[in-house]
Amino acid sequence: MRDLAKHPYYIVSPRYARTSAGVRVLFRLADLINRAGGSAFIFLSPHFNHDLASSPMDVAPFLNQRIVDYHFQNGLTPIVVYPETVRISKFAPPVRVRYLLNYDELLFRNEPLAADDYLLAFSQAIADQIRIEKPRRTIFLPVSDPVFFCPPREPVVRSGSAFYAGKFKYHFGGKAFPITDGMLEITRDRPDSQTPDQIRSLFQRLEFFYCYEDSALALEAILCGCPVVFLPNEHFQTPLGGKELRGLGYAWGASPEQMRHAQETVAAAREEHLRRLDEIPGQVKAFMVDTQAIAANRAYVTPFAKGFLKPPGLLQRAIDFTYFLRDVIDDRGWAGTLKIVGKRIRSGRFRI
Repeated sequence: MRDLAKHPYYIVSPRYARTSAGVRVLFRLADLINRAGGSAFIFLSPHFNHDLASSPMDVAPFLNQRIVDYHFQNGLTPIVVYPETVRISKFAPPVRVRYLLNYDELLFRNEPLAADDYLLAFSQAIADQIRIEKPRRTIFLPVSDPVFFCPPREPVVRSGSAFYAGKFKYHFGGKAFPITDGMLEITRDRPDSQTPDQIRSLFQRLEFFYCYEDSALALEAILCGCPVVFLPNEHFQTPLGGKELRGLGYAWGASPEQMRHAQETVAAAREEHLRRLDEIPGQVKAFMVDTQAIAANRAYVTPFAKGFLKPPGLLQRAIDFTYFLRDVIDDRGWAGTLKIVGKRIRSGRFRI
């Protein structure tokens, strides 16, 4: 596949964050392309320290100026993948792929979709919402771990409920509905937020999980055998992955009929999710075939992100050199290290 996928992929993403499903999808896409024989890199935007921004579980190297220069000099046209919450025209991408991870303009008003943008959608519901042109592919790429988020080993009598209203409350300023009054609130990115282990433990014993929006938490609850009750509101009209899960495992609204449906189908929802996971590699390869054909016929005139990639400053280079020197001393000793330094000074190759 590598000979057929010579054009690289630059995936524009903020730093990796465990609590951001969208960011995790972008890093996972890079990982899947690399494992499929392609060459994918993460272009961090906004700029962030690479050591603090990497994913601990994905093969997703960061883009740097040396890599961009190599691709430009060898005529390898990059395919730039970016989510709907990032503006990229300033980076002069030769091939643009807008990966719609949420409903267009729900959270962010981006630049208009260009006529030659390749549109990729996270789910069929998102694809159906686009009016000007249907996305060419969907890659349903949930990142919740079905091994970690699993039903309890022993049968339990489920009781109690919890809810999540992250963006509904803190982004849109919504007020929680009376139905969730008195329930435990699950939160993200707050000092008192639950850990993944605590969230799993809750989902393995709660009777219902109420959700005011699409969230990876909903799928994680379903994977643990906990039915989900979605609460429709002005910012949440259709579940993103409803068609992919075939309406299983969740209630749309809190009617008794819908809640009974969620309870009766939650086990089947987990099985449907596991089946869908097997389809992802094929979806990624089909996307790569499409975009490689486009890149092969697209001129690469202006280097990508010229002037935006940040080289290390003098202080950082000095710090890196001290670590380099430490490792050489460990291997060669002081005498051997001084001999190497002397040779490099005489040959003019000693630089920080």
